[in-house]
Amino acid sequence: MLNPDKSWVVYLVRCSDKSLYCGITNNLEKRLEAHNLGKGAKYTRFRTPVELMGTSSAMTRSDALKLEHRIKKTPANKKLFELENRKGDSKMEKPQIGHEIQKELQVVIKSIQQLSNSVGNILTAVEKFAKVDSSKGTREKRPPARKKVIMKNGVVEKIKSIPATHIVYNLIKNSARGVDTAALMKATGFNQRKIHNTTFRLKKQGRIKSGEYGVYKTV
Repeated sequence: MLNPDKSWVVYLVRCSDKSLYCGITNNLEKRLEAHNLGKGAKYTRFRTPVELMGTSSAMTRSDALKLEHRIKKTPANKKLFELENRKGDSKMEKPQIGHEIQKELQVVIKSIQQLSNSVGNILTAVEKFAKVDSSKGTREKRPPARKKVIMKNGVVEKIKSIPATHIVYNLIKNSARGVDTAALMKATGFNQRKIHNTTFRLKKQGRIKSGEYGVYKTV
């Protein structure tokens, strides 16, 4: 669990007019949702939607306010660098993923791999038994490109031709206890920014919801 005294982060978002806004929060998902609903800061109220650009490591509220002040005084083209550079200054207490959730994710990953192999076998069988109608000069149509799951150290690194929202939704759907941001990053190989933007789209579509401690579940 995170140290309750170090539960704050500094975040940077890009507004619809391409300007940048920096703020602090102890609940990033809810804060981003508030911004996009026009209920966040006065600056972002008429500049929605906003897109997450980066976050700092966890820290105390006092440290977060100091960093926020420093970033706001930094030129726009250096704000993200200043924020990312802060991650090296303090050790972030990473929430631990429960053993059961890890086990469930491994089952989902294995299922995706098996599905990919099954699709490949079906396409091979279709290609083997398909016949060309030579009398009409027609050619056999190529089957659609096989979807590949690229694995690295037992974790999905990349899935070609499958939308990020589909991947993330299936991981959440197949986890009975729900999945948090760290678990989704570990299972998909996506960075924090991509996970937050993807889960925001899914929440906006009414397909998932975020519960206690930032755990996502299907609706």
